[in-house]
Amino acid sequence: MKGIFWGFFLIFINFYVTINGHTLNLLPTFAGYILLYRAAGELLGESGRFGKLRPFSVAVAIYTGILWVGDLLGVTGANWLSTLLELAALAVALYISWSVIQAILEMETHYGTDLNGTSARTAWFVLLAAQIAGTLGGLLLDALALMALIALLVGIIWFLAALWKCAGLYDGLPPKDAGLENL
Repeated sequence: MKGIFWGFFLIFINFYVTINGHTLNLLPTFAGYILLYRAAGELLGESGRFGKLRPFSVAVAIYTGILWVGDLLGVTGANWLSTLLELAALAVALYISWSVIQAILEMETHYGTDLNGTSARTAWFVLLAAQIAGTLGGLLLDALALMALIALLVGIIWFLAALWKCAGLYDGLPPKDAGLENL
């Protein structure tokens, strides 16, 4: 479960360095999707949703990897096609994160314990609202875009904190076969 957290950490937290007009993200987004892919593979037995999000993680990892290399080489630019591709990637990223939240909620039901899924779901809705407001704000009003950016920052911190707590609670669960050796 910690791999899920670290994957989203790399997806959401960005440190850029610009040298001679070339911009490089030091914590590449594609690495976060690779971590999500691996962590979802480790959690396949916990929820079927983890298996369903893996192909999407690979697709977005490839897409963001291409963008990362393009940024490194200075060959990417903003145009209508890149805007459409970014919106599609955003929709897939939201699907992936929603699938993780739903998987956590299923695990809560399965184990009969709280894994902080409700807080993570609420944080996801804050992220969704901030993403929508930011996208519309970027098109309409700069002030709305700034407010959405602040809300997005709050949502990211909340979402990551909720996932960290989920991972800690999950790690505290007894093993699936605990106590069966005495039967």
